[in-house]
Order: sequence, then structure tokens, then C-alpha cells
Amino acid sequence: MIQATLSHSTLYVQYITAFYGNKLFQSTFLLALTGENATLTQISGASAINAFVALLGYYAAALIVDKPTIGRLRLQQTGFVITGTLFLICGFLSEHLSSTTLVIIYLGSSFFGQCGPNCTTFLIPAEVFPTEMRTVCHGISASAGKLGALIASILFTFAKTDNALFLISGYTSFAAAIFTFLTIPDLTTLDLYEIDKQWRMILNGSEYEYDGAAVDPRHLSYLERRKRMNRGVVM
Repeated sequence: MIQATLSHSTLYVQYITAFYGNKLFQSTFLLALTGENATLTQISGASAINAFVALLGYYAAALIVDKPTIGRLRLQQTGFVITGTLFLICGFLSEHLSSTTLVIIYLGSSFFGQCGPNCTTFLIPAEVFPTEMRTVCHGISASAGKLGALIASILFTFAKTDNALFLISGYTSFAAAIFTFLTIPDLTTLDLYEIDKQWRMILNGSEYEYDGAAVDPRHLSYLERRKRMNRGVVM
């Protein structure tokens, strides 16, 4: 339970660092993309379009997050990788691409940020903890996101160039994708009663006697699978 809480807390920090900072400094990002000569109307229009595209991404996530072929984990990993890639493109190639191209790339990052980690980073902790611990552990994880907001505020404030803003978001997104792969389980299609059943057996000191669906390799993180293999548990 402690390991799961730490994992989700760390992921919240990474996610909020990349995306909260992005939205907090959205005007700076858009100005970097549209050029110094952009008018207030142009920046406001780009901001409105960005919000609309982000909303589409959120609805797209709602449509596919429960599909077994996609699920929470794959959606989160893919979202982090795509947004990280798009941020890095903006960071490294901003001087070689037109402002229109850069704005389209930025809109893509907003779409996949919503159709991905912005949906799953609060959905997964709502499922991965047993019922009697869910509120506390999810609350701890979410509160850790405030640390990410503080980190983002500091990093983005002292970033010396506009490119650095995109690079911070990009590298943080890739770090979160790797962390997701290593530590986050995929509970898509799992009956959450199994989590409660497993938790009761842990409390009774019979953790390794549980052999239900919650320890199926499909629902375990990479590190959880490795841990069970090292203990000689047949999977």
C-alpha cells in the first residue's frame, strides 16, 4: 500500500510539473509559438481553440478508457509519450517551423494530454486502492501534485528561454511515461472487489495465499511482475 501510494504520488508530481506549468504559463507558450508580433486577439483566439481541442481530448478519453484493447495504462503511457514528443519538437525545432505548424503541434499536445494522463492520473488511483483506504491514499497522491505545481512554478519562472519551457515539459512527460511503465498496474476490466479481497488477506497475514484476478499478470505493474517472479511465484 505504501509503495502504491508513493508511486501514484510521484506520478502526480511529474504530471503536474509538465502540464500545470504548461497551462500556468500558457500565454507565454502561445506567444512563443505565434511570434512576438502576435496581437491580443490572435493569442486569445489560439487560447480558445486550445481549450476546445483539450475538451475534445477529454471526451475522447471517456470513450476509449474502458476498452480492454486500450485501457488505463496504455492510454496513460501513450499520452505521455506523444505529448512529450510534441513538446520536444516545439523545443528543438521552433526556429525551423512556421508559427502555424508550431501552434498545431501545441494543440496536439493539449489533445493527447487530455486524452491520456489528465484523465488517467486521477482515475487509476481511484481504483487501485482498497475501498477502506481509497480516500486517504488517493488524497495523499493528489496532494503530492501540489508539489509538482510548486516545482513547475519555480522551473518555468526561471527558464531562460522559451525553448526551455517546452523542453522541461517534454522531458518530464517522458520521465512520467517510464515511471508509468514500471510502477503502475492496469486494472481495466478488473472487478474492484478483488482489490478488497486481496487487502483483507494482507491484513490477515496471508498475502501470498491470494490467487485471484488481482494478481493476474495483466493487472500488475512491471515491477510487481518482476517481484513475484523473483519470489518464484508461477504466473
